[in-house]
Amino acid sequence: MYKIFLYWFLFMFFSFQALAVSGNADKYEVTMKKVELCTSSACSSPTTVASGSQAVNIASLSAGAEAGAFGSTTGLPIGTTYTHLRVTLNRAMTIEGEVNVSGNNWCSTDSADAGSATALHVGTLDTDGTATDGTDQTLYLADADDYATDETITISYGSPSYAVSMSVGSPSASEVQLIYELSSAYISGVVAPKIKVSFDVSAALGAGIADTNVCYMWPEEPVVTISLTE
Repeated sequence: MYKIFLYWFLFMFFSFQALAVSGNADKYEVTMKKVELCTSSACSSPTTVASGSQAVNIASLSAGAEAGAFGSTTGLPIGTTYTHLRVTLNRAMTIEGEVNVSGNNWCSTDSADAGSATALHVGTLDTDGTATDGTDQTLYLADADDYATDETITISYGSPSYAVSMSVGSPSASEVQLIYELSSAYISGVVAPKIKVSFDVSAALGAGIADTNVCYMWPEEPVVTISLTE
């Protein structure tokens, strides 16, 4: 049986604030729920090639490495032209890292105050120029809204950099669905293809200081390129 191999990355997210920046994620673990191939950006009649629950730490993989089997492309209708891929993920992600927000100010993920649908993770602030080593923490694709007591951190998903579209809270409240354009259209033949995704998490962890020296942290969007190859 031919298997799909996914270089998973993912996704996605946008946060805007005067003192907000992004940095490298040392760990960026996502849970894939479904992968579908589509013949248009609308993805109105998708072909499901993977479903279930697969956790992948995308920060542990070099660009272009095969991440492991998740589903099968066997049996794709011959002659069908696929142009897009739709992926469904859990909104909760396990992320670890440190971000230099400004000057000597560093924010690090820690074991307290996990993120949720309505709250950003509150991390550790260091002001002496040396970051505390980050620890694994649940960061969440929070609802689009203003955050921090002074509401100076805004989370918005309206203009993704790499996905054609993303729907937070769909198909269920705990999930996010993203549609990506393939690097080139693929016409299915007798050989089952592999799905390859290259990614870069060097700017995939967002952080900002607000509310009198409180570190807020959230997932940012990794660089993503997807292709189908035989």
